[in-house]
Amino acid sequence: MLHYSCDICKRPINAHADVRHVLKIEVFPAVEDIAGGCCDGGESDSDHLEEMQDLLESIDEQTSDANVSFDDGTRSMRFDLCDACRQRFVMNPLGIKSGKQLDFSNN
Repeated sequence: MLHYSCDICKRPINAHADVRHVLKIEVFPAVEDIAGGCCDGGESDSDHLEEMQDLLESIDEQTSDANVSFDDGTRSMRFDLCDACRQRFVMNPLGIKSGKQLDFSNN
């Protein structure tokens, strides 16, 4: 039998009596096409296949060493939450402390 616990408060989650929520977070670099994409209706001066080949070759050269791994910045995470922690997470997913910022004048 599998035993679950909340990844935030560490409280055991009873699979038969409690509700277990699964939180999945994926972080990846945002890559935006500045040139307007391949379907912009016009012909491009550069050869995209040649650029792709150069990119693949440079990646292959960087990862050819067994001690070097390719890190593109992508991370996937999975957490189990109890119902109370899920409610707190949904109210403030980034964990930003609420509180009014006071601006004092320089007297």
